Amino acid sequence: MATSNSTQILVDTTKRTVIKRVGIFDTAGGNEALTVVIDPRALSGALNANNLPYQAGNTTPPGFANSAFTISRVLYNVDAEVGHLQLKWQGTTSDATIYALGVGAGDTNPQYQLPAIPNNAVGPTGNVTITTVGTTANASYTLIIELHKNNQYYSSGQFTDPAAFNYPPFGVTP
Repeated sequence: MATSNSTQILVDTTKRTVIKRVGIFDTAGGNEALTVVIDPRALSGALNANNLPYQAGNTTPPGFANSAFTISRVLYNVDAEVGHLQLKWQGTTSDATIYALGVGAGDTNPQYQLPAIPNNAVGPTGNVTITTVGTTANASYTLIIELHKNNQYYSSGQFTDPAAFNYPPFGVTP
C-alpha cells in the first residue's frame, strides 16, 4: 500500500474542479486497489434530491451518480517504478476505465480538442477510483485531474442571487 497518498482540491468553482493526487510508495511497494479519489457529493455546490445543498445523509437526485461531472483533462507524471495506473468510474456492477496511464509524463487533452469523458460504469456510484498495477518499492505518481460540473446537480449561484437566474423566489417586485 502507498506510504503516502493525498488528494488536494486546487480549484472548486460552480463550473469546474481541479484536483491534485500524489502517491508515494514505501520500500515494500504494493498497489492501490480502487481507492476513491473523487466523490462528487464532496465537491462544492453539490445539490440533493430537493435541489438544496447536499449534506451527508441526504439523498442524491436521479442521474447524479452518472452525470454529476465529466473529466476533461488529466496531466500525469508516473514514475518508472509504477507499472501503470488506471483511473476508473466506480460502479456497483462493473467499473469503467477512464484512462490507463503508463510510465512518463503527459497530458490527455493538451489543447482541449477532445470531448470530456462521461461516466459509463454499470451501476454508477459517481466516484472516480485509482488502481496501480506492478508498483515496486519507492515509486510515485502525480495526477492533476480537471472536471467539468453539470449544473443540473451543482449550484451555479441560483441560491445566492435567485433573480439573476430567474429562479424563484425572486425577492424582486415590479
